[in-house]
Amino acid sequence: MISCCRMRTGSAFHTYAGRVIVLIFLVVLVVTSAAGQAGAAPQRTPSDLPLDHWGYPLLERLRARGVLAIDLTTRPIARSAVRAALETAVGGSQVDALGAGWARPVLTARETWMLERLRAEFITGEIDAPAVSISDGQASLGFGVELSVLARTAQGDDSDEMSMDVLASYDLWGGFGDVVGFYSDVDILLHGQEGERVERVSGRARTWRGITAESEHAYFKLERPHFSIAIGRRGPAWGRSNHGRLLISGDAPTFDQLDASFSLGRLSFHALHALVEYTDTWTEDDLGDGLGDDLGDDDNIMIAGHRMVVAGDRLTIGLSELVVYSDITIDPVYLNPLVPYYLAQHNQREDDNIFWLLDFDWIAATGHEFYGEFLVDDLQYERYTENPDKYGVTMGYTFYGAPAGRFDLEFTAEYSQVRKWTYTHKRIEHRLEHDGVPIGFELGPDSDKVTLMAIAHPSPAWSIGAGYVSRRSGEGSIRIPFVKGIDNPDTRFPSGDVLRTDEVSLCLAYDGLDGGTRGSLELRWYNAFGCATDGWEIRAGIGFRI
Repeated sequence: MISCCRMRTGSAFHTYAGRVIVLIFLVVLVVTSAAGQAGAAPQRTPSDLPLDHWGYPLLERLRARGVLAIDLTTRPIARSAVRAALETAVGGSQVDALGAGWARPVLTARETWMLERLRAEFITGEIDAPAVSISDGQASLGFGVELSVLARTAQGDDSDEMSMDVLASYDLWGGFGDVVGFYSDVDILLHGQEGERVERVSGRARTWRGITAESEHAYFKLERPHFSIAIGRRGPAWGRSNHGRLLISGDAPTFDQLDASFSLGRLSFHALHALVEYTDTWTEDDLGDGLGDDLGDDDNIMIAGHRMVVAGDRLTIGLSELVVYSDITIDPVYLNPLVPYYLAQHNQREDDNIFWLLDFDWIAATGHEFYGEFLVDDLQYERYTENPDKYGVTMGYTFYGAPAGRFDLEFTAEYSQVRKWTYTHKRIEHRLEHDGVPIGFELGPDSDKVTLMAIAHPSPAWSIGAGYVSRRSGEGSIRIPFVKGIDNPDTRFPSGDVLRTDEVSLCLAYDGLDGGTRGSLELRWYNAFGCATDGWEIRAGIGFRI
C-alpha cells in the first residue's frame, strides 16, 4: 500500500474492543501519575532508529537538499549519527553537506520545521521523550507509551469489511552514557483467538486466548566513535530505495541477530548474522523432484551478510553479500565478516544460497536524487546450461523542492523488476524468506512494480499526497525453485498467467511539531486484472505519544 502517512497499527479486533480501551486507560493512568514525579528526560543512550521511525523521510529530504551529510543506505541508523549530522547542519559552522561548489539552498518553511523537529528529538530529546525517566550520573532509564487507532472500511467484489485497529505500545531504553545502551518495544493487542501456540526457535508472536504481545525490537548495543556491536532483535534494511529494496528490504519481521559495524571517514563496513524462521510449505512434498525437505530436526536456518559503503558528498555506493544456510550451530566461516562467502562455500557448501547487491545513491543537483540497485542471485557464466539467470533491478528518481517558491513538493518515480526463480534455491528451505514474508522484494520473484507518488505540503505540518502503483506477478513463486527436466526456463516476463493490480490513492496527513499527535485520512481504489476483482478502501487514523 502507498501512503503519505506512517501510522503504526496492529491486527483488527471486534469483540474485545472494550478490554483494549480499559487496558489503555489503565496504562495512561499509571504512566501519567508516575510522570508527574519524574524530572527532565535524560540523554538517550546508544540505540537506533527503527525502520518505521518518523525521522527517515525528513532525513532523506534534507540530505537530497544538501542540508545534512549522512548515509541512509544502511539502516537502522544510529541515533548518534543523526545527532552528529544535525550538529554540523544547525551548529555554528554551517558547513554545506554537499561539499565545495554547491550553494546552500534557501530553506523552505517545511525544511526549517524539519530541522527544528529533528533537533528537538536528537539534540534536546523533547519529542520521543519518555513518560517516565530516571538518571543517576551516567546511568539512565526511560519508559514511553504510544497509542494508535485506525478505522478501516473496504468494499470489493468478494466481500465488504469494516474494522478498527487499536494498538497500545511501549518502549523501554537505558544504559550508561554514550557507551552501552539497550532498547526494547512491545505491542499489546487483544482480539479473537487465531490458533494454537507454536514453539519455534526465534519464533514470532501468535495470538493465544485473545491476547497478542509482540516485541519487534529488543537489543543491547555497545557504541564507540568508529565501531558498534549490537545483539538482539532488530530490523535491518540495505540499499537505497523507497519502495523496492531487493536484498534486505525491511518488509519482513525483525531478526534475532548479531550485528557489527566499523567506519573510518567515508568508508564503512557492516556485518550481521541472524536466525530465520522457516515454515514448511506444500511445495516441498509436491514438486515431484525427489528433493523433498532436507532440513534436519535440529537444524536452524540462518542468514549472514556483510556490506561495504563508500559515502561521498554526492554519490554513495554500496556492495553487499548475503548467504542463506542451515546447520545445527553457527558456521564460524559465515560469522567472520572478513571472509568472502562465495569463495568460502564454492568448494565446500554446494547447497548454500549466495546473493550480491550493488546499489547507488546520486544527488545530481540540489533536490534531484537518482538511485538504483542490482541484485544477483545467479548469473550463468556457462551459457550452454539450462539454468536461468536470476537477478533483480530497481531504478528510481526523487525530487524535493519548492517550485516557483510555492509550497513544498516531493515526487518519486520508481521501477523494480525481479526475474523468475530469483530468491529460490534447490534446497527449498534456503529461499530468501522469513516467517512467510520475502526478505527481499515484497512481491517475490517473477514480478515488477511501478510507483509514482507526489506529496505537497501547504504548511509545514500538513501533507496532501496522491499515488499510483502498478504491480504484475507471473506464475513464479519464491517456494518453487527451478529444477532441470521439470520446468524449463521461460523467456517471457512475467511468465504464464499474469496478475496485474493497479492502485490509486489519496492521502491527507497531519504531524505535529511536538511529535505527540498525528492523524491521517487515506482513500484507495484498486483494480486487479487476471482475477477480475476491484474495490476501494478508506482508512482514518490518529496516534499520540504519552
